[in-house]
Amino acid sequence: MIGIDASAAGMAEASLRAARSERKGGLPNALFVVAAAERPPEELRAIAAETTILFPWGSLLRGVLALDDACAAARGIAGLVAPGGVVWALISIDPRDRLAVPPLEPAAREALAARWLRHGLGLTVFAPATTAEIDATNSSWARRLAAGRDRTVWTLELRKATDEGDPAAQDL
Repeated sequence: MIGIDASAAGMAEASLRAARSERKGGLPNALFVVAAAERPPEELRAIAAETTILFPWGSLLRGVLALDDACAAARGIAGLVAPGGVVWALISIDPRDRLAVPPLEPAAREALAARWLRHGLGLTVFAPATTAEIDATNSSWARRLAAGRDRTVWTLELRKATDEGDPAAQDL
């Protein structure tokens, strides 16, 4: 497991939990890297079989939504994914947030899928998240947002083709 965050403080609690003994839920193979999504380390290029992004904000949120062709965060995310790999994200945007991003709603699927195809990833899931999916993240940020209770959370799943002709990269 590799954790990436632009802020070391953002990974402090997770790294402490990972350092516990395996009997207490520790992860001896965990690696934590301080890096922005816009500039992930070259050593991590195309190695991720699974990438998970939970409740992104700021430039990472814009990257997960692949909001423009010049979106360095979207390129960085796509660059981490190995052929056949998947990106799974939980996103919550509410009008109260006053963010300069389009609302997430079923009608947004087609545009989101088209934006991600430009980065080599096919949108395979775009749906409201279940309470079980939200709770399984154990995210303190999700609890603070009252995600899934006071605001909608969306699940996004993106897949990279195993080769250029693989239909897995096509918008399903």
